[in-house]
Amino acid sequence: MKKCIRCGEENLDDAKFCDICGAPFEAAPVKKPTINVKANKGVLVAIESGKVFELQPDVEMLVGRGEPDGKGITPQIRLEDEAAITDGVSRVHAKIICIENEYYILDLNSTNSTYLNKRKLAPQDQNKLSDGDEIQLGRYLMRIRFL
Repeated sequence: MKKCIRCGEENLDDAKFCDICGAPFEAAPVKKPTINVKANKGVLVAIESGKVFELQPDVEMLVGRGEPDGKGITPQIRLEDEAAITDGVSRVHAKIICIENEYYILDLNSTNSTYLNKRKLAPQDQNKLSDGDEIQLGRYLMRIRFL
């Protein structure tokens, strides 16, 4: 038997989701680190709140609201302000990755879509990020800056 980390319910060993709360047993895959030694230091800035999130070139960074109770899904870039909810940010909305010292964003089949410089992104497609690009998660605006 395996125990659900969200609700504590015992489930069959081969269960993919908890029988009680529906939480998945497999966490979102995290890519093993690659050394991106020449990657620029990057930050993601929330336009409305001004909050700054530092990007890590050797970690796939999930972006979203996460679970309201803090259990289960916890994105590395967690948008906790009220605007994230009202502007339609999904619990796990997008992912930022660094490949060969370049940053990319991927929409993770979010409900309200991801936009890069006003262009709607196709789910799971890698889209290269440049300094000053505007990222929109639903209606939630952010800007990428490289230092």
